[in-house]
Amino acid sequence: MLLLFSNKIIKIEILDASGSVALTFEKGFVFPKNLDSDDDSILIIKGKKLREFVRNEQLGIVTTLRSGERIKYSGVVSVSLDSQLNLKIMKTARTEMLEERRRYFKIKVQEKGRALFFIRGEDTYRLEEPALIEIADINIGGIFMVSPEQTFSQDDLVCVEIDLFVDYKLNAMARVLRVQRTPEGDIKGYGCEFQGLTASQEDYIGRYIYKVQSELRQKELAREENL
Repeated sequence: MLLLFSNKIIKIEILDASGSVALTFEKGFVFPKNLDSDDDSILIIKGKKLREFVRNEQLGIVTTLRSGERIKYSGVVSVSLDSQLNLKIMKTARTEMLEERRRYFKIKVQEKGRALFFIRGEDTYRLEEPALIEIADINIGGIFMVSPEQTFSQDDLVCVEIDLFVDYKLNAMARVLRVQRTPEGDIKGYGCEFQGLTASQEDYIGRYIYKVQSELRQKELAREENL
């Protein structure tokens, strides 16, 4: 069974028999941690006015981890009420890592950073002073950055330092995949792919994305409460 319990589950999607998303939960669920034991592994979800299913109906379960991985399980309904859904994880069924990690969880941000140096072909260009960059979006796979002070070309490798947290700066190499221009031909920014991230660096990016998404959800909830 696949699951990284050190990597927090932030969302669960329940798929019906057709493979369509029937329910989505970002809270109110308890995912079983005994997947490797012989005991029953029960996913418990609580809510209000839940869609009800037939007992023993087979459903898909997609968990989204903080780092962006999405893992799909199969389950059967053991309890289905308008306030609670229990699904028994089928340990004999195929569990799969969905191939969406690099695309998933791209979020728009406004973070500052610096370009320390870049490599073009076989030449390394050291900058006398780090060039300021602005990060417009980020995911575990890469960033879209704006560079008012330095011009880059497609396939340049840029060493970037990004202020993800007050006590942590991400230092990584990013390859320029595309140079995005305005209709007038001016450079708008650079779509970049991270190169050779460590597991620790990926974890920090995942935690940063989770933090930003949590802040956005809190703002949305606050707006809804004020309506």
